[in-house]
Amino acid sequence: MTLNALARGLPQHAGTPALTHRSCWTLLIVVYALCAALTANAESLSVGGIGSVEPLVRLLFERFHKQAPNTTLIQLSPPLGSNGAVKALAAGRIDLAVVGRALHPEEAARVGEHFVLAETAFVLASRDGRQDRGFSLDQLAAVYQGQQQAWQDGSPIRLILRASFESDSALLRSMSPAMASSVAAAAQRPGMVTGDHDLDTLRLIARTSGSLGPSTLGLLNTENARLIIFPIDGVAPSLAALQSGTYPWRKTLTVVLPPHPGPTAERFALFLRSADAQKLLLAHDYLPVGK
Repeated sequence: MTLNALARGLPQHAGTPALTHRSCWTLLIVVYALCAALTANAESLSVGGIGSVEPLVRLLFERFHKQAPNTTLIQLSPPLGSNGAVKALAAGRIDLAVVGRALHPEEAARVGEHFVLAETAFVLASRDGRQDRGFSLDQLAAVYQGQQQAWQDGSPIRLILRASFESDSALLRSMSPAMASSVAAAAQRPGMVTGDHDLDTLRLIARTSGSLGPSTLGLLNTENARLIIFPIDGVAPSLAALQSGTYPWRKTLTVVLPPHPGPTAERFALFLRSADAQKLLLAHDYLPVGK
């Protein structure tokens, strides 16, 4: 808005002393200068990555914002995923990425500093499925293969898949040799439902009767999702089980900076390694690196 436009919005009264008009113009100039200064000093931080960390990044940024009040967060929607976020970072389209796996060597060569932020339990979740003892790995493989199609009460299991190139699919395949072949087979079965990203998958699980699909303990916590999660091979997913190693299935969060990061990205990356950030991570079922 220009000064003239601001001036037109002021009430005009007959006989107003000239000094008052000059005072109004002086005030307008001061306000205009302050607005311009605030705009110039405001800095944005664009973050891309996997959908499961979007709520977590918002929580972390809210805490960071207290020490950097002139910063704003921009999160790309829909989520870019791990592969897309690394490509966007290397191309200079985003300031910082949070991906759900370790970087490949060729990716690491195209970006700057990167470090593991935290881990969270990788889980199989359902809206209302009943499997009191959870699943063994062999049972899970039978489900993905299509050999076991019902819950213990006889109601149908409705699998929610992820695309084969996504980190969740890779994690499922890594659970056992039988799971590797069964997850690949499930992708070829007709009529299967596939989530576009982590948040979409969570919504599909939450609204589908008899659903069974992958998620993380951290995402369920930050989204306050009331879903059923299942023990695998007799071990229930929890932060304590993850820390002790008794529950081995986990998703790793890696923070990635560009080769020449901006000052806001550097400050946020430094904050992510602070005790304050680690406390928040633990409160939301994320195990900080080194804990």
